[in-house]
Amino acid sequence: KLFLKETIKPLHSNNIIFTITPVLGFSLSLMFWGMASSSNMTYYLLFSLLLFFCMTSLNVYVVLLSGWASNSMYAFLGALRASAQTISYEISMILILLFPAFLQWTFSWNIMYNGYGVMILMVPVSVAWTIS
Repeated sequence: KLFLKETIKPLHSNNIIFTITPVLGFSLSLMFWGMASSSNMTYYLLFSLLLFFCMTSLNVYVVLLSGWASNSMYAFLGALRASAQTISYEISMILILLFPAFLQWTFSWNIMYNGYGVMILMVPVSVAWTIS
């Protein structure tokens, strides 16, 4: 229903990028489901934590492209501000999520889920994440 509604586009926007950017953001968010482990997985991701970091950093480009494609200076400045804020939050998230990865010597979500000792340490890490 979302893609079939009447589209409203700004007059001087870059129409191709303005149309494709929400689809890219939506497909990027759907790709995160491929990393969720389940009991009937047919594949095994060895470095799924690094893939998570790379995919979350691609979200910055979606926000920046959405502001740039509207061809409005206010939207572009808002997108620059939002992408800078996203980058600053990603830095703290990466540092906090690397803590259990270095304790278990793995970058795989599946192996990290099996390490219950690190999950006890995630309580102070989640407090640090909330504070930062």
